[in-house]
Amino acid sequence: MLHNRYRSGQPSGENTVVDQTAELLRSSGHVVDLYAQHSDDIAQMSRKRRALLPFRSIWSFSDERDLTFRLQSARPDIVHVHNTFPLFSPSVLRAAARQDLPVVATLHNFRLMCANGVLQRDGGPCESCVGRIPWRGAVHGCYRDSKVQSLPLVAGITVHTTLHTWQRYVTTLIAPSEFVRSRYVAAGFDADQIVVKPHAVAHSGAVREGAGEAVVFLGRLTEEKGFADLLEAWDASLGQLVVVGDGPLRAEADERARRDPSVTVLGGLPWAECMEVLQSARAVVVPARSYETFGLVVIEAFAHGVPVVASRIGALAELVDDGETGALVAPGDTETLRKALGLLTERGTSVTFGQRARQVYLDRFTPERDLAATERIYADAIARHAADPRTGPRTGRRSQARGAPSS
Repeated sequence: MLHNRYRSGQPSGENTVVDQTAELLRSSGHVVDLYAQHSDDIAQMSRKRRALLPFRSIWSFSDERDLTFRLQSARPDIVHVHNTFPLFSPSVLRAAARQDLPVVATLHNFRLMCANGVLQRDGGPCESCVGRIPWRGAVHGCYRDSKVQSLPLVAGITVHTTLHTWQRYVTTLIAPSEFVRSRYVAAGFDADQIVVKPHAVAHSGAVREGAGEAVVFLGRLTEEKGFADLLEAWDASLGQLVVVGDGPLRAEADERARRDPSVTVLGGLPWAECMEVLQSARAVVVPARSYETFGLVVIEAFAHGVPVVASRIGALAELVDDGETGALVAPGDTETLRKALGLLTERGTSVTFGQRARQVYLDRFTPERDLAATERIYADAIARHAADPRTGPRTGRRSQARGAPSS
């Protein structure tokens, strides 16, 4: 398993998913070698090495060589690739292929088609580069608002799209939602190469008792997460709003809390404390303005028997069943958001929706179900790789249609 960890100061659902998957596999008797690099290490690099890093992330012969030695030593049955940016490069895919190993890769984001990896610009969804050469990513400076820093990423996407790198060297691509799969298919990826497997959430078994107390927002305090919309929609008549998280809009949150006693800002908290807050929630609100590839906080709420009010956008619309496990509203529609929050703050509705949400979690998102789905995907990839008559790297054409396992 290969993963470039995000900075420790940046909360990462991807890091959580990788660690959970590795632990699940180990606990069921599999041997897992987690090969990780850490973005925290970038700060310790020399200025010259940091300057070359964006170009090295396009293709790194040293990464390919290092992984080749590791694979020759370990001889695994399968290689599972997660995030390769920025300290790995797609060259690791060829290293696995040249060792005649099946490869699966999880599509945690949209990095293979979008410079910023989230299909977002100006605080909202953007699909300008889907299925096209992503030159607009450089023009708009989509990566860190910098044209200079965006250019190498655009170049890398263009190179690997042209060479069909991910299609040539990867047996199976895993999407966490139908929405993610649909965007990659729209970008030209073979639909039969992509299987949908939602993420899971570990849970201690503690479930909310009764209707809960406050409405909870848990996430980054940013425009694209819809936090400004939430502040505009919020009214003291809705009860109490508890804000967990940090970000650019923290000052606005603190100011609102100073003049409005119905708003409490807790800031960033360790994961275990976040779960304690969720367990006592009347409802969780996810008012996103931009795409979510999955939405772990929704499933974390469901695990505790808490309903969710979310935007009808991206994968969130797949997770929340409007009128059953919560409510869906149009992104940026503060009036509808206020009404939906009013619905969920009613005790009886919160209890009923919360019970249904808990059952959805048990039916679809437990670690046990995730483990079984992962093992099926691995077994299928190993079998299809063994049956493939071709040897060495795949041809430059897009992958031939292959039966993908159901998730």
